[in-house]
Amino acid sequence: MFWKRYRSHPDAAMAASSSGWIKLLVAAACTLLLLSACGPKQGGVMKERPAARVLLEAPQSAAEIQTLMQQARAGGDLERILAELDRLSRDAEVPIREEAAFRKVQLMLEKQRPGASDALHAVMKRYPEHALVPYASFWVAKWWLTQDESGRALERMKWSLQHKRLTRELADEIFDIAPSITREAPERVAVSWFLIAADVDQGGRDSWLRMAARRASLETIEEMHRDGSLSAELMPLFDLHAGRAYLMTGDRAGVSRIADLLSATMPNHAVVSQLRAWASGEFRAATIGVLLPLSGPYARYGQEALRGLRIALSDVGSDAFITLRVEDTKGESDAAVAAYKRLADESVNMIIGPLLSDTTEALVPHLKSGLPVISLTGRIDLAKRSGSLFIHTLSPLAQVYVMANYAWQHEARRMVVITDSSAEQSEAEMFSSSFEALGGEVLHTLRLDTRVMDQRGRLRELRLATDDDQILAELDEELSVFLPKMDMEMRVPVGFDAVYLALEGRQVSLLAGQLAYADISGVPIYGSSRWQDGHLMDDRGRYLSRARFAASTTSAELQGSDDASLRRFRFAHREAWGSDRTSELMALAYDTMRIAVVMTSRLGLSKSELGRELHNEEGFPAMTGHVRFDESGIGQKQLDIFRIKGGEIVPAG
Repeated sequence: MFWKRYRSHPDAAMAASSSGWIKLLVAAACTLLLLSACGPKQGGVMKERPAARVLLEAPQSAAEIQTLMQQARAGGDLERILAELDRLSRDAEVPIREEAAFRKVQLMLEKQRPGASDALHAVMKRYPEHALVPYASFWVAKWWLTQDESGRALERMKWSLQHKRLTRELADEIFDIAPSITREAPERVAVSWFLIAADVDQGGRDSWLRMAARRASLETIEEMHRDGSLSAELMPLFDLHAGRAYLMTGDRAGVSRIADLLSATMPNHAVVSQLRAWASGEFRAATIGVLLPLSGPYARYGQEALRGLRIALSDVGSDAFITLRVEDTKGESDAAVAAYKRLADESVNMIIGPLLSDTTEALVPHLKSGLPVISLTGRIDLAKRSGSLFIHTLSPLAQVYVMANYAWQHEARRMVVITDSSAEQSEAEMFSSSFEALGGEVLHTLRLDTRVMDQRGRLRELRLATDDDQILAELDEELSVFLPKMDMEMRVPVGFDAVYLALEGRQVSLLAGQLAYADISGVPIYGSSRWQDGHLMDDRGRYLSRARFAASTTSAELQGSDDASLRRFRFAHREAWGSDRTSELMALAYDTMRIAVVMTSRLGLSKSELGRELHNEEGFPAMTGHVRFDESGIGQKQLDIFRIKGGEIVPAG
């Protein structure tokens, strides 16, 4: 989630200063005019990273080998190319001889030629210390993927990540594709890969450990403690995440077992004490109030949310200890205020709801200190108006925080925002303010009339408006020193690092190809779950290979998720209502009830303690995405980031 990508391609990484681009383009122009041969591929500048492990630079590649590889991928005569690589591996000087041997194996694997596996083992045995050894393991992993062997592919990627000659470039490639593979791989293999990822990517360690804990069964956790898979550094952190996940499901025996496992190795560790406290707590009686529109125009949504609450109460085994006080707000502000007062007078421990923004806003002046209210509204700005109000939502307005941070973590510093011309601009405005709060710059916000199909003219204007005129002027001046005067159009990379599309999926699908037509390509495209309107894949995701958007795995378009808690949730819904077709709102209500049960019944917190514990930095495991309520009460969701690959929506790295 938080891995910072290394910019390995010139068109994807803006130089630190205009002079850097000028020198690059001058050199390129002179090279073309002089018809000089291509030099070796240069490794990129390494980025500083906080992790203890230092990753190496990408190995250089000889120009003649680069040419052969390009010819092979363009459909050239493969037999001739393999023969030429064979000749180089025998007769060329070091290091070309060694690289040629590896590249021949790479092509054999890509083209699925017979004998590729034996050739790979032979070359790795011959050159065990070569910089391409971890790359070779990754090539094998991709070959295993073509054989539908996700487990073996992950094992090879894990080996690459552990190799002492791992480069930032290779780590980028692995983190790009491995997260989606973990969903198909055997549990033990997937969990093991997450742990290795946590070791390599220390900036995103908590995220990887949470995913490992979410996937791991108790049997797998016991096995890892027995076989030493967990390092002394990761063991207590992983066990804490796993214990909290079991606490959320009501499995105190599971929490106790994890405490025993950790105690055997680290008996005095603070995490052992925390796990023991969670495991020993007895269920306590509690009353939870519910404010939902169960009649009126929004009754359908209120009933969906109520289903989620009831499934959660039954699923975690707390229905004997929890009393629900359900009040109908009717979708009206006055009715919501009256219902809230009735619940407050009944001394409920906590309130879930309201659902609508208007009714939530109407409650704010009446909220009592010490009685937490977890609203399911998308109006996250309301949270700061009262210390008793918490917002738990999957609204795109909450997702902009996730995507702004994701873009920043992936080294975007200069953004362009494209939205429609409607009066509602909350998503675009909130993304801009969130990104700028991180230190980024929004260069331009383009509003499109979505009734117009062809936006290429507007996009070309955007391209020109964001070109760096100073770079072009200085480039023109410096070129005149080297070259005779001529008519030539100088093109520089776009003047921004990424684009945020605050649009519906249908509009994104239409716009993707037009962005490329307007020469706005090679930059990431970001968005929210608004993209999931059923039309994002109208063109099978063509031109959207660099697109990333936030969503929950409970989304209707992602119903194939194999998450254990989601399967259990759907099964419970099918048992009660005859269908396993659930909704995001239902899942959100389910997660909210589980949080409420943990706070009130399992931990038995007093009203004064509830608010403080809801702000706990650790947050709460949730089916719709790990949530942590920040200082203002906004539920910051650890949502999954998705991409489009092979005509399908898959998790991104």
